[in-house]
Amino acid sequence: MMNKFFTTTLASLTVLALSVTLPAFAAAPTDSISAQSKSDPANRPVIGLQYQGPIKAVYQCTRDEWKEGVSKPLLYLKKLRGYYAKQGIDPEQLDLRAVFHGDASAHVLTDEAWNRVKHTDTGNPNTKLLAELKQMGVHVEFCDSRRQKEGWAKADIHPDVMLAEAAFARVIDLQHQGYAYIRF
Repeated sequence: MMNKFFTTTLASLTVLALSVTLPAFAAAPTDSISAQSKSDPANRPVIGLQYQGPIKAVYQCTRDEWKEGVSKPLLYLKKLRGYYAKQGIDPEQLDLRAVFHGDASAHVLTDEAWNRVKHTDTGNPNTKLLAELKQMGVHVEFCDSRRQKEGWAKADIHPDVMLAEAAFARVIDLQHQGYAYIRF
């Protein structure tokens, strides 16, 4: 009887405590920043970097998307690297990677292979960007299974691009190592 009384009393106190605290959460946010944003939305604050590193991210690049005449994921990797540099993040704290496969596979070809595959003589528009990313410390990788499926030689892949045995497995492996995942 005493045990049932104790259990009932404890349950009643829990309900009472929740009824007092939950409305406070429902009314949130009430901090000064949120109040300022509501009263003057043109001057609301912008959230900046909070984490200083180490920063690890992997782009999974599967779509044949282009921006400003180059591979969109490669361009965005360069922009992200530049953003961190402007924020004063030590390059030693950055580990940015891209794993290419699927429809984006041709993005990492050499000029000669690009011309052969695309039936052109312009060369790969990404050649310069791939070299810049390598110099910045960004790692670009390509799925070796896809390379084999396409019938491309290892020499057809840009020399600044590393080969990964299997793209999906590589992305999973990097995520288990703590890399943030971004899909392109």
